[in-house]
Amino acid sequence: MSWLPPFVEELRREEYRPKLWAGIWTGYLIVIGFAVLAAAAVLFDISPYAGPFAVIVATKLAINTLCLVALARRWRFALELMTLNITADVFCMTAGIYYTGGPGSQLIAVYVIEVAVMALLSNLGTTLLTSAGILVVYATMCVLIWQGVLPETERLGAGEMRGWHVILYLVFAAFAIGVPTVFTSRIMTKLRDREQKLEARTAELIEAGKQKSVFLASVTHELRTPIHGVQGMADLIAQGVYGPVGEKQRDAAATIKRNAQSLLHLIDDLLALVRADVGRLDVKYGPVDLRELVEQVTGSVQWMLATKQLTLVSDVPAATVITDRRLLTHVLVNLIANAAKFTPERGEVRIRAHADAAQFSIAVEDTGIGIPDDKYQVIFEAFRQLDAGDERTYGGVGLGLALVKRLCDMLGGTVRVASVVNKGSTFTVELPATTPPARALEAAS
Repeated sequence: MSWLPPFVEELRREEYRPKLWAGIWTGYLIVIGFAVLAAAAVLFDISPYAGPFAVIVATKLAINTLCLVALARRWRFALELMTLNITADVFCMTAGIYYTGGPGSQLIAVYVIEVAVMALLSNLGTTLLTSAGILVVYATMCVLIWQGVLPETERLGAGEMRGWHVILYLVFAAFAIGVPTVFTSRIMTKLRDREQKLEARTAELIEAGKQKSVFLASVTHELRTPIHGVQGMADLIAQGVYGPVGEKQRDAAATIKRNAQSLLHLIDDLLALVRADVGRLDVKYGPVDLRELVEQVTGSVQWMLATKQLTLVSDVPAATVITDRRLLTHVLVNLIANAAKFTPERGEVRIRAHADAAQFSIAVEDTGIGIPDDKYQVIFEAFRQLDAGDERTYGGVGLGLALVKRLCDMLGGTVRVASVVNKGSTFTVELPATTPPARALEAAS
């Protein structure tokens, strides 16, 4: 088991090998930089520490070459050696800073180079770890000098300024500024390329989603025609148009029609949800009589309640509100259908409403199985159901409540649920009773 942290272990992956190789060549650049500094110290007498610089060069060269061999031969401990190489970089750089004036050395800019290289060639964790290591080593050097453990050293080029000093300073400045600039530019270029690819991919996914929604809208719309045909044929059979009909045949025709109605209800939900997603479901405000609307809806869903002998109780006052009648009808049908689905036989479904000048609310209450508290948000997600196993007790695909929430949002209102497991649930829709300012009702309508 490796002693390296997980974010360093990540660098073992094959896609990081080119970056590890780049780290090797960067290490040789550091060797060349220190070698030039050591040569300048000898040739131009700008520093008395040519010997220590030679040791730094030799140490870094040896470790970097060992890492090159390990990487080329795919040694098992190649990554550990690369970690040692980075550590050697930090110590060699700190030694170079010490021998060129200590904490005030111009060479401190090499730390920036190391961090820039790590940011480009590794990951965030490794870069942060390297930065922390640099800070610790640099702070240790400062404390040791302060306490007199390490003697103070001369600044690079201390004494009379000469022409060679100017040249050396310019070369060092070009190196210290140029290398981080190159690596930072590469990082920014890579980020920009990824951003462009991500934007292009996002645009493709959005377009694909729109095409999918348009396709589903077209298909669900076309499915309505044959289903209406099935209902019509069931009515004709039950009426004896195609010959004498017995009681069993009438029951069979009624079953066919109920199943066709269930399928048509599902298709209507899917069509409305898809149209809402693609922005093709318009809101058309107008005056709506709440009591008359609820009576119409309950009349159209009686077949759902009759199959389980459910009792329907309605308590709706006479009130007129401004809303979209079609969308509100869809909301009520889905809430009643949901209550009927999850209420045992001979249970009760109750509809209550309240309206004032600002808003109105409609509550659909049942005596069904109830909903756990931690599942309140899940039930409003499309294609999500509490009973999601392969052997589900209740049918459906999880569209009804998702559509209710979407339509309430479009109407400027909310839907909330209160429930007790095994006792029942209450879904309450709260909507504005007047036209929102952004969608003022046209006077001519």
